[in-house]
Amino acid sequence: MLTVMTTANPTARFEELLSSRARIGWGGSVTTSRPVSSPIYEFGGGYPDPASFPYDGLVEATAKMMKAEGAEALTYGDAQGYRGLRELVCHKYRLFENLEVTPENIFVANGSGAALSLAFSAFVDPGDPIIIEAPTFSGSLNNIRRHGPEVFGVPVDEDGMVTSAVRESLEKIRRQGRRCKLIYAIVNFQNPAGPDLSIGRRQELVELAEEYDTLILEDDAYNELRFEGDSKPPVYALDRTGRVIRAGTLSKILGAGVRLGWLCAPRAMLPAFQGFNFGGGVNPFMSRVATYFLREHMEAHVKVLVNVYRAKRDAMLRGLWEMLKDTDVEISRPQGGFFIWIKLPSATDVGRLEELAFKARVQYTPGPAFFAGKGGERHIRLAFSYEQPDKCYEGSRILAKAILDARRA
Repeated sequence: MLTVMTTANPTARFEELLSSRARIGWGGSVTTSRPVSSPIYEFGGGYPDPASFPYDGLVEATAKMMKAEGAEALTYGDAQGYRGLRELVCHKYRLFENLEVTPENIFVANGSGAALSLAFSAFVDPGDPIIIEAPTFSGSLNNIRRHGPEVFGVPVDEDGMVTSAVRESLEKIRRQGRRCKLIYAIVNFQNPAGPDLSIGRRQELVELAEEYDTLILEDDAYNELRFEGDSKPPVYALDRTGRVIRAGTLSKILGAGVRLGWLCAPRAMLPAFQGFNFGGGVNPFMSRVATYFLREHMEAHVKVLVNVYRAKRDAMLRGLWEMLKDTDVEISRPQGGFFIWIKLPSATDVGRLEELAFKARVQYTPGPAFFAGKGGERHIRLAFSYEQPDKCYEGSRILAKAILDARRA
């Protein structure tokens, strides 16, 4: 009888065999939140609320889909993605943003992170100059690092990405005899800082892309989750020369585990993404389940989510301001999305705050995780999306107390 040894095998030396892209990113990932053992208050990651997931509706949609499509749902699919899902994305854009596109403009990917990676892979080589916001989403920042570009960060204010700084960077790149490959912008409820990109700046961004002959990668994961204020036209809708690529996802309105995102782009551009994607389409089965559910329930389900997340945001802001109102703290009030961005009071000892929050088991994400270079040392990001309103209120007060206790004498 053969005896199977269960001891762990050593790992072969592989570092010298790594690809150039793997070497670029090796050891360079950014921790998006501090490690806390079994946090009581999970404010670190942007996790959707599990209580909001439409469990019964997805079960019903799966049964209906299987009865209607059977074996077709379990085999390879269209390389561009399940057409029904692409049609649904077009409907979503029409419903929430008055944007008219066709299924031929949509390329389905394994979540928005993979969609963004397809765009970076298609257009960015190591050393290429690109422009991003500072701060920007840490997950996208890690994705960008893997592609090895030279990153030009521009600030964000209450109107979003500062386009005058974009122009300065574009001009600097041009003076070097180079061309910016793309401008990456999170246009709605910017993660982590929170603002919408103003209509005027959206138009100016398009004009700058035309003037300097570059592309815009417009990231929009949260637009439907608007609590207040008016929806603004997508940058994609303002484009007249076919140089805007738009990334979207179902993770925030259906479930992150669905892993369905997409790029919306000029039709002639789509083969550039296909070369970096798997054959047979992305998850034809789950694409059908999501489509069958959202065809009937999208608008009503989103209305429920807006109320759910608005209550969480308000509870967290109330707790923070009750404790910190007498300090020089700066706290964002996003009109939607998942996150609150805090500039800590000027006397805060950041290291001491980390210790106190760790003991209280309150999770948050330190500001430097959102900058390609230095920056964010006095900032933290809180996610109100996961915990219920009572815990958002309670946990934010506990964290605010830690901030007060972390002040230097």
